Amino acid sequence: MLSAPTATARTGRPSRAADGAFGDRLRDALGDPARLTAAVWHEVDARLEAAGPGAAELVAAARAADGGKHLRPGLVAASYLAHGGDDPALLRRVAAAQQLVHLALCIHDDLIDGDLVRHGRPNVVGLTVSASQAEGLGPAEAARRGEASALLAGDLALNAAVLALVGAPAAESVRLGLAAAALTAVERAIAGELLDVRAETLAPELSAPLLIATLKTASYSVTLPLLLGAIAAGADDAATARSIERTGTALGIAYQLGDDDLGLFGDPATTGKSTLSDLRDGKRTEHVRLALEWSDGDDRAFIARVLGAPDATEADARRVREIVTATGARAAVHGLIETHLDRGLGEARTGLPVELADHLARLAGALRHRDH
Repeated sequence: MLSAPTATARTGRPSRAADGAFGDRLRDALGDPARLTAAVWHEVDARLEAAGPGAAELVAAARAADGGKHLRPGLVAASYLAHGGDDPALLRRVAAAQQLVHLALCIHDDLIDGDLVRHGRPNVVGLTVSASQAEGLGPAEAARRGEASALLAGDLALNAAVLALVGAPAAESVRLGLAAAALTAVERAIAGELLDVRAETLAPELSAPLLIATLKTASYSVTLPLLLGAIAAGADDAATARSIERTGTALGIAYQLGDDDLGLFGDPATTGKSTLSDLRDGKRTEHVRLALEWSDGDDRAFIARVLGAPDATEADARRVREIVTATGARAAVHGLIETHLDRGLGEARTGLPVELADHLARLAGALRHRDH
């Protein structure tokens, strides 16, 4: 039985013991995050059994591409429990759908960016290209098959996510609300991805990194999981939705700015991502936008020359880091991260259950010192 949070849950301050108890409840209710999507993929396999081994191989490639820290399912669980939800089967179904949305968008993002690796191992394109070449296909044919497989695997994961929500063990109004929330977030992420791609050919000063972060990252990485958890728990009122939107937007922007910082300054051995990747892709980050605005002629010309250059070197990346630091652009981005974290946590304290606000505050503490 689903129940709404009590007034005490919204206004009281938990002790440290209560914080630990909430974490234990969260882990018990969610189970092993790495196994969340297994049941949904089993259903996909069953639906596609008549399609033959090719479909099974596509499902296997999509499943193999999954991974990461499973932050988003954890947010679903935290929101669900804090809003009074108490059905582990429903929670795990919704959390699995959230993870599949994330997987789908990551697969498509890798395809758009031309990446062959994610989480330090081959992604769908990389796996398919290697397998195709082992079968004797030439480079061009293997690349085409890899790209097609990535497009279809991402579509398959997204479709599986929506079907999981539509078939969740809940009332019809809840199921429809969950599906609508997911598809709305995906729609916004698509708009953000389009802006991101088009920004690669714009003058950096015409780009809009914070808008892209709002649409592409915050919408499905923070706002959506918090909203899915609340809807599943029966907390689908307009005030809760507004608080989640404001909280998720602010924290999502902070997360993306931190990700951009790691993309330029992080240790590839820890992040699993080269510090050349964003530079070669011509990504218009807030770091780059501010550095160009605040640098002198020679430094500005240097960034403009290497930004988007496929042959940019480690030495080029090092000099860009030096310019970004010397102009104060990096410090300014760090300030923006702090501002958005404070804004998001302030909104959470005002409008969301205290257990959820405290959980987000603990996560924000990690965001302030990210290294991966």
